[in-house]
Amino acid sequence: MSLWRRDEGGQALILIAAALGGLLLGIGLALDTGQLFVARRAAQTAADAGAWAGAAVLYAGGSAALARTAATDDATRNGYTAGTYITVTMASPPTSGTYAADPGYIEVTITEQVLTRFLFGAIAGRTAVTVRAVAGLARSGTGQAVIVTRSSGPTTFTIASNTLFTITGGGTNTNTTSGNAIQVSGGGQLTATFHRVTGGVSAPDAGRMSPAPTTGVAAAADPFASLAGPSTTGVPVYAGQNITSTVALSPGVYTGLITVGNGGIAQLATGNYIFRAGFTTTGTGSVVLAGAGGVLLYNANASYPAAGGSCGNLSLAGSGPMTLAASRTGSYAGMLVFQGRTCTNGAAVTVRTGTSLSGTLYVPAATLTISVANNVTIASQIVADRLTVNGSNTLTMAFTPASVAGTRVPSLVE
Repeated sequence: MSLWRRDEGGQALILIAAALGGLLLGIGLALDTGQLFVARRAAQTAADAGAWAGAAVLYAGGSAALARTAATDDATRNGYTAGTYITVTMASPPTSGTYAADPGYIEVTITEQVLTRFLFGAIAGRTAVTVRAVAGLARSGTGQAVIVTRSSGPTTFTIASNTLFTITGGGTNTNTTSGNAIQVSGGGQLTATFHRVTGGVSAPDAGRMSPAPTTGVAAAADPFASLAGPSTTGVPVYAGQNITSTVALSPGVYTGLITVGNGGIAQLATGNYIFRAGFTTTGTGSVVLAGAGGVLLYNANASYPAAGGSCGNLSLAGSGPMTLAASRTGSYAGMLVFQGRTCTNGAAVTVRTGTSLSGTLYVPAATLTISVANNVTIASQIVADRLTVNGSNTLTMAFTPASVAGTRVPSLVE
């Protein structure tokens, strides 16, 4: 009997030792996990601060190199300097994520090898913690995807029969004081985050709007009222031409009408295009970007930058592919189309399968007509004196800070 008791006592000691070992391991893992959490939070704070510092430099007009230096200095002040166990990487433009290759943003990545005693998988007793932050010049504002600036009416904003216009990420502002400022014809639908109208909307038209419009509101300010037209100083000057084959166009002032007709493809290099006699695509004409940069299409009067002279027509109505995007940098970042304030002749854009538009369409003194030939999505903002959308198809307009013009402010975005 005594031998059996001694054997059982030995087994109890083994069980107690195993339990204590497990308890110590659990405590150790908890300590390691807590240490990693604290390390990650501290590193994320440093990365956020560094990215913000870099964004502030970009906002002030500094170069990408200066932004990276500012971000590095700020990370150092927060205790993160590249060394044996810490890696600090700055990239402007970012190398990944939503804002990859966008020069208006900076990416900060911090990796720290944190000392851990019990965590399985640690290398040489250390576990890697990696954090990332992206900041840059995000668009400020209240989600005004469409602003119809004309104060008198009626029906300054028109949706044609069987035409569906859906806006994601923003709403509409119609400054017209008329009692029937917006017309949505039978079978049509206008959908957005909100609809604000200075005047009123008739019951049948309001019934085709989602959500219901809010009437009697103050007029929305033109966000680009103080934006001057592009400079012509030192800019090359070219004649007009009729394009019926593939032609590469360069930024500059075009004194004659540019027409892209049947079989024509206008390839636009990055930069600002100033048209003193208009720019049109007809038939199977196409207009596409050449390269990864963006463009500004400025429709000016004949004597621009001096006053005087008529304005040519801006009409992008060709049935060929149209792939246009605004530049992401400079004074006109996010602005794709800008028609001069003395140009009262209407501007027209036809969107169809093969269309890719990214940027603000700004027509402050005339009607902008968008014809929807097929169901299509564009990434744009519209600011116009009047707006008409027609075509018995669905136009989806995605309003996103990265793709439109407007006031920019430093902001953490990722």
